[in-house]
Amino acid sequence: MGNAIRVLLVDDDSDIADLTATYLERASDRIETVVETVPEEALDRVADETVDCVVSDYEMPEMDGLEFLDEVRAIAPYLPFVLFTGRGSEEIASEAISAGVTDYLQKGTGTDQYEVLANRVENAVAQYRAEREAEEADEQIRRIFERITDAFFALDDDWRFTHVNERAADFFDCESDDLLGEDIREAFAVDDDSEFLAAYRKAFETQEPVTLEAESGFRPGTWLEVRIYPAEDGLSVYFRDITERREAQVELRDTKQKIEALHDVAARAVACTTEQEIYDLAVETAEEILAFDLCTVDAVEGDDLVTRAVSKVVSTDGYYERTPIDTEGNLAARAYREGESSLVENLHETDVVPAESEYRSALTVPLGEFAVFQAVSKDVGGFDRGDRELAELLAAHVSEALARIRTETELRAERDRFAALFENLPNAVVRYDIEDGEAIGKSANPAFEDVFGWTADEIVGESLDDYILPDDRKAEGESLNEQVSRGYRIEGEEVHRRTRDGEQDFLLHTAPAGNGGTEAFAIYVDISEQKARERKLARQNERLEEFASVVSHDLRNPLNVALGRFDIVDGECDSEHLPPIGRSLERMDALVEDLLALARQGQVVDETEPVALSAAAAEAWETVDTKEATLELADDVTVEADDARFRELLENLFRNSVEHGEEAAGDDADPMRVEVGELDDREGFYVADDGPGIPEDLREQIFDHGFTTDEDGTGFGLAIVASIADAHGWEVDACCTSEEAACEGARFEFSRVTVRDGAAQR
Repeated sequence: MGNAIRVLLVDDDSDIADLTATYLERASDRIETVVETVPEEALDRVADETVDCVVSDYEMPEMDGLEFLDEVRAIAPYLPFVLFTGRGSEEIASEAISAGVTDYLQKGTGTDQYEVLANRVENAVAQYRAEREAEEADEQIRRIFERITDAFFALDDDWRFTHVNERAADFFDCESDDLLGEDIREAFAVDDDSEFLAAYRKAFETQEPVTLEAESGFRPGTWLEVRIYPAEDGLSVYFRDITERREAQVELRDTKQKIEALHDVAARAVACTTEQEIYDLAVETAEEILAFDLCTVDAVEGDDLVTRAVSKVVSTDGYYERTPIDTEGNLAARAYREGESSLVENLHETDVVPAESEYRSALTVPLGEFAVFQAVSKDVGGFDRGDRELAELLAAHVSEALARIRTETELRAERDRFAALFENLPNAVVRYDIEDGEAIGKSANPAFEDVFGWTADEIVGESLDDYILPDDRKAEGESLNEQVSRGYRIEGEEVHRRTRDGEQDFLLHTAPAGNGGTEAFAIYVDISEQKARERKLARQNERLEEFASVVSHDLRNPLNVALGRFDIVDGECDSEHLPPIGRSLERMDALVEDLLALARQGQVVDETEPVALSAAAAEAWETVDTKEATLELADDVTVEADDARFRELLENLFRNSVEHGEEAAGDDADPMRVEVGELDDREGFYVADDGPGIPEDLREQIFDHGFTTDEDGTGFGLAIVASIADAHGWEVDACCTSEEAACEGARFEFSRVTVRDGAAQR
């Protein structure tokens, strides 16, 4: 509670108690009062609360002041108790003092008595607290002495033993009583130049404590820590055996030096440029820093461990030059397989066969995924746990250095491959950085120089857009630069760019340079020829559309009139000239129909979808008069095509096979067989029949417009097939199903077809 004094006032008269409390608190700002009128309740406060002093009346109905004192003493024997009573007599005062009251004060008139009471309370509490503090200090000192585990002796000013505890006597190998009164210099023949005597003299002379650590002259090899406390009449000497601690400190200091040296080795490893240099450094470090005499490093080469570095003192037959990794009973192979180091104290007690029978202990540590370090000794227990920890630290540094070498080697190879790719890539590639929204050139490959006409030296450090971006594409360039600066990739965007030879069309791809910044690569794929072909095909589609319109309107209408008039005349007249006229009109109608189909099917296919060959062939077969012919599906494939035009291609092929097969076979021949399937040697499909085949000298002409071997044919059927294939970007070839002398069956092969995995959508 600090300096505050909590006073419990006990008086059966509450008015007197409250008045006393008020004046006590006025008399001393340190006093805090608690009032109780019932002694039993006051006792509860003494037991449960912190009370520094009790001030009690003497005459109370339930128990008088002295009886109350007895109850308080049973709870708090030393608590200050002041009897403050109106009944004053020498008898009561004597009885109160005998009962152990701290002080006695008779109540009077006026307020001065409260000043006296406050003073008595403060003095009583001060004395009580001082006694408690002294008791606590004595108890603390007692506990300290009880806890002293050191050897102790005391000397008087004549250097004679005045006290020797049991631990000191055990150290001196004698009984305590035998040393008492003996001069320490004579009892142990201590030289005048002893470090201990010098310390004793210093403590006597300076009267200041002295501490030293020294080797005992009484027990050589034993180190003592001695603390000397002087007094005017002698010395108190405490000492303890610190031999183990000192050895541990020496070992710790040695280990610390080795660790620091190993960290220096890690710095040296950074300068190594090959794995062999690192292996040699590992062995050199083990010899010089870890004091290992016989050690090796075995590197992983394929499925073997191959020795790459050996201590100078190891003979050629003192190690295995090559060891399969799966070898049982080999420490190095086992350590590599398990990825854990091992410490064997006696090799002769294991199933391991050492390279030399003289080797008795071994320390084996894997160097990551790269190699294994091993040290051996001709002594049993030649290595301890500390050696293992230091060897593992060395292994960690070596493994890190090997990983760096491997990574740098791979990076160099990758850079070389990338540089070769960059230089030899047929597409134009430029590396640039986005600076303030502009694409600043960093480098360019030869293809860029050839395509755009500017050398790398010209664009490096300059705004790339100033060279290759047309004036009307500035906004587009700013948008692309913004996307690249935010880490977005541009995938196959069609752009128009300026070269020294004029403007050209490209597909633009971008890729980040991989340095985490805003650098990127721009790859330009020249599509000028493709765009020119698209424009040409667009014009061709326009012309075909115009042609189809002319055929549909300017030829179909007059022909319809002629056919209508012919039907009327044929019904009204009977003339030998009418049948030839009818046949001519029908042929003209077929020609016009084929011309319209040819014009429509020759248009470029803009949109495709996955179409199953089997489904398209089945539908086309149903729409053609196939007579007795049969359709066989050898296998199925899904192609990208315009569904309707693909079916029309198959319809024309089926119709061509059936008509030519029927014409050549006659009435007694077996039914025609038509087969559809997937090409074996390339992506595509075929349609084949077992009909008369195609003469070799006609195979180049059958796709020409108007070519036919049937006098009733229009010659447009296979031309339409070729047009549909060309509109899809396919190639079609005609051949025989047999390469024997007699050509048997016609086969049409379609290649450069986009084949899709999985089922078609329809």
